[in-house]
Amino acid sequence: MKIFLLILIAIIIGASGGYFSYKYFIKDGTGQVNGDGSYNEPFMWGVTMRSDALGRYINEIWLKEIKAARNLGVDHARIAWNHNGDDEMAYNEEILNYLIDGGLQVYLIVEPKGDFEKVQNPYQDGYDNLTKIATKYKGKIKYYQLLNESGSLALKGGQYSGEKDSDYDPAKYERVKEWLKGASVAVKQSDPAAFRIITNQWTHTAFLDKIKKDEVEYDLIGWDWFSDMGFIGDKTLEGGTKLIDKLKSFGKPILLAEINYRPEGRNGQKGQPEEKQADYIAKTADWAVKNKLVGFYVLELLDVVNAGGRGYTDYYGIVSVKKSTSGTYVPGDPRQAYTKYQEIIKKYKNNQL
Repeated sequence: MKIFLLILIAIIIGASGGYFSYKYFIKDGTGQVNGDGSYNEPFMWGVTMRSDALGRYINEIWLKEIKAARNLGVDHARIAWNHNGDDEMAYNEEILNYLIDGGLQVYLIVEPKGDFEKVQNPYQDGYDNLTKIATKYKGKIKYYQLLNESGSLALKGGQYSGEKDSDYDPAKYERVKEWLKGASVAVKQSDPAAFRIITNQWTHTAFLDKIKKDEVEYDLIGWDWFSDMGFIGDKTLEGGTKLIDKLKSFGKPILLAEINYRPEGRNGQKGQPEEKQADYIAKTADWAVKNKLVGFYVLELLDVVNAGGRGYTDYYGIVSVKKSTSGTYVPGDPRQAYTKYQEIIKKYKNNQL
C-alpha cells in the first residue's frame, strides 16, 4: 500500500510540475531555466535606450531618460556600445555608469567599428572588442548581444526568408560566424558569469541551424518582431512548424529583443498610432510570458529625432519628444503604450495572471 501511495504521489507531482514551476517562476519573477539548470535569472522587463536619441549625448537629458525608464518599471536597459570618439572606453563609461548607478541592468549590444565588410580578421575583431569591454565591466554587465540580427548580415538578400541553408551567402556567413566566434570566446574568458545573446528576426531560423553545426557558442536567443510581420504567436514556417516551436527546439532561453508597432506612412511620417501600439505591445507581452520566454524589450523608450542628418524622425518611442524653449530636443509626454507596458510589468511582477 505504501508503495502504491508513493507511486501515486510521484505521478501527481510529475503531471502538475509544469503548472507549479510556471506559477513559481512568474511569482518569483524568475525566467525559464535550461534543462541543465544553467539559466535561472529573473524575467527581463526592458526597453531599448539611446544616449544620443535626441541628436547628441547630454548627461542631463540622459538622466531624465533613465528616470523615465525606472518609472516605467523596467529593470533592464538595452543599449549599443558607441564607437564614437578617440577614446571610446571613456565615452561609454559615463553613459553606462549612469544606467548602472540608476538601478538598471545593462544589456549591451556590441558590433564592429565601421564597415563590417572591411574588417580584415573578423574573429580577432570580435575577440578584441569583447575582451576589452567584458574585462572592464566584469560583474557589472550581465548580458552581451553579439552583433544585431546576425542572420540578416549573412543573407543573400532581403527577398530570402532565411529558413533554408541556401538563403545565406557563404562569404557573408563566414565573416559573421567568425566574428561571433571570437566575440563569444572573449566574453566567456573575460566574464564567465555573463550571458551571450545572438539575435535574429523574421524567419531567419536556418542561421541558428548553421551556427549550431559550426559550434558557435552562445547562451540566449533574441528575436526581433514588429507589427508588419503579423503576430509572432501565429507565425508558421514553410514546413508547417510554428516559429516559436522551431526556436524552442534549439534548447536555449528565448527573449524578444525588439518589439513594437510600426509607425505608419512612408518612413513613418504619419507617426505612431498610440492605441494600436499600446494594444500590440500588451498582447505580445502576455504571449511572451505565457510561452515561457525569459525577456521582453520594447524598441524603444524615446523617438529618435530628425537630427544629425538622419533624415526623418523615428516614431517608435513609447515616450514622445519635443523641442524646448531653447530649441533643443527633450523627452516629451508618455504615449499610451508607456502606461500599458507599465501596467503589464506590474501585473506580472505582482503575479496577477
